[in-house]
Amino acid sequence: MTEKMQIFAHDKQIKFLRSRAKRKSFIGGRGSGKTHTLGYAVGMAYRTLPREKMVLAGLTYVQLDLVVLPVIREALEWMGIVEYSKKNPFGHYVIGVKPPETWIKAKKPVGKLGHQYCMTFINGFTLQFVSQDRAETHRGLNVIGLLNDESATMNDDFITKVLKKGVRGSDYVRAANQIMYKCHYDFSSASWTQEGMHVYKVEELWKSQIEERIKWTQKQLKDIPPYYLFLESTCLDNPVTGQSYWDAQKEESDPIEFDIEVANQRISTLPNGFYFNFRTSIHTYSKSYRYEHDDKTGLTLHRSNDYREDLPLDATLDFNADIVWGLVGQEVSGEARVINGHFQKPEIEKAASKEDPKGLPQKWSKWFADTYEEHEDKTVYIYGDPGGNSRNANTSEDNKPFFDEIHDYLKKRNWTVFRRELKSYPRHKKKYKLVNILLEEGSARTPRIRINMNIKALKVLIIMMQTTGIDSLTYQKDKSSEKTSKQREYATDGTDALDYWLWAKYAKILPNTNGFRNT
Repeated sequence: MTEKMQIFAHDKQIKFLRSRAKRKSFIGGRGSGKTHTLGYAVGMAYRTLPREKMVLAGLTYVQLDLVVLPVIREALEWMGIVEYSKKNPFGHYVIGVKPPETWIKAKKPVGKLGHQYCMTFINGFTLQFVSQDRAETHRGLNVIGLLNDESATMNDDFITKVLKKGVRGSDYVRAANQIMYKCHYDFSSASWTQEGMHVYKVEELWKSQIEERIKWTQKQLKDIPPYYLFLESTCLDNPVTGQSYWDAQKEESDPIEFDIEVANQRISTLPNGFYFNFRTSIHTYSKSYRYEHDDKTGLTLHRSNDYREDLPLDATLDFNADIVWGLVGQEVSGEARVINGHFQKPEIEKAASKEDPKGLPQKWSKWFADTYEEHEDKTVYIYGDPGGNSRNANTSEDNKPFFDEIHDYLKKRNWTVFRRELKSYPRHKKKYKLVNILLEEGSARTPRIRINMNIKALKVLIIMMQTTGIDSLTYQKDKSSEKTSKQREYATDGTDALDYWLWAKYAKILPNTNGFRNT
């Protein structure tokens, strides 16, 4: 007999958990309780599917470890399911380690090296962690259920061709009558890319199913469970967060960020936007970590693998009194990779030593130097805003232009600095043409632009590239967001920093007025 338990859940969560559907999608904004619902689903699987194995999939292991697992732990604790340890020998599960020998074994045991990627329960139920950025290691999966976290950030092909194909099992075993047997559940925020819109496919199937089941008798509805469920939720559905959280986020957030992250609204790329050739499926990447086992700690550590530590770095900046937006890039194997980014805004001054940097440019420089302290080749090429060479009220106390401040600070931190900042602003139409020629990738001779979508600041950059408009007469980028954004990072400054870098490095590929390429 299945053990009953009582948990707190709001109406949307209850509907999701009670539904008999095998294919469910919970698309929710911040504070809606979607990750707690995922945790409750793990608890249900533990109670009803002993000795079986399911997959918990995400974009990266880093995301699963730092963001998802802490919430799952909390949800399980609310269900009375707690982690095993020497201090708590009456616990129910372990994470990343081999379980005690006395525990029940799964029907399909985990290999010796596999426990570090598993959550193993006392009754043999096992949750295997899978990340898209190591897709090649997950073929041949054989599990009885799939839980996807933040599906909108994941590639639909990986989900359908790798993960879903691994969900299999006989319909004649005792577990087959359980709700979660051979299930596929999505838990995701609203998609902030066009390619993430695959999370809404279930919505159309669910609507068609409703139209069909309306015609059924009560007996049919009882005897034949629905296959699809699609739910959308915001913090307003959750009494724990509710209206106060909504109001606070609306006051503090930029409208674009609020609409996507909190209000759970879908965005779409402007068909006539400034970056009309930009496609997240082509121009972004998520495989930016390598995973190494550390013998001393017994842990698997993550390291960046999307750039060369033995080659120089590029930094490109856009300056404003309200924000300094900088991107870090590197050209490797024919790709112009944007590997990192950081925006520095004014902050409340704290007690600081004389050595601490003053002003936004120096503080951005400190972030760069600290982030790449271990970089082998301490050479950086600085690109960016022509305005960074002017003197104004926002420059340093000794009236140094911004680029001079950055140069001097990085030199003091033992970097060799080569300056490549623009001397004048490129014409709008030519800049627009160059950027979209590069994004089109119509020639083997042009570099491929690739942006790391794992970095929080670069997620903002990607959103702005999809939503930045253009004046059709002047080809000028719509920069109204620089005056209206509540959070200045959600203005066009970051895209300007990208433009300066691309113009300085690749403007020579544009044909000049005589039909010849610029040199």
